[in-house]
Amino acid sequence: MKKREFLKAVGWVGATLTVREGASALIKCRHESAKVVALNGSPDEHGNTAYALSVMGGVFERERIDFEIINMGGKDIRGCIACNSCHLDNKGKGCLYATPDEQKWINSMKTANAIILASPTCFGGIAGTLKSFLDRAFFSGSENFRYKAGAAVVTTLRSGASMTFESLNQYFTIAEMPVASSTYWNNIHGLTPDDLKQDAEGIRTLQNLAKNIIRMI
Repeated sequence: MKKREFLKAVGWVGATLTVREGASALIKCRHESAKVVALNGSPDEHGNTAYALSVMGGVFERERIDFEIINMGGKDIRGCIACNSCHLDNKGKGCLYATPDEQKWINSMKTANAIILASPTCFGGIAGTLKSFLDRAFFSGSENFRYKAGAAVVTTLRSGASMTFESLNQYFTIAEMPVASSTYWNNIHGLTPDDLKQDAEGIRTLQNLAKNIIRMI
């Protein structure tokens, strides 16, 4: 090979490697700047739902994903009163009656790449405080969450998980959010966090869910 041809070949290889390294750096940068926010609808900030989220948090931490948990289950949150002000008088600005805390939570959801809705099973459904907030947040501004990854997480003693799980997913599907799934429905069983630690399949399901969220974002 002539010297000129050799230098030309080396130049193309060097340029190719530079592009590849640059792309890898860009992917890594985007990966490390990703944010996941979880809404904990349980009134017990250290209960079963918190434990379920901690299982996922371990995966996010290892992958250097920013993970924020918002505990709202014990807050005083009003439900939607169907005033329609968010679409008339307050068009584009969200719920007219959002408190400073609620607006802060909504802003976190807006800036996140993925949103997790986590709830204990309460009489076969979503915890009331969480549902009150979600009804208002999604009715007044579901377009703010469009195309973000969404995942539902449910804790339960025995039954009701599938109904709660389905109800949480309805918020994603009406907001044009792709839904993250796992190798089983995203629920974990037990009366206490210590009981949940014995549910190996539930733990594995939540870990796989976290990994799939990362892949999606």
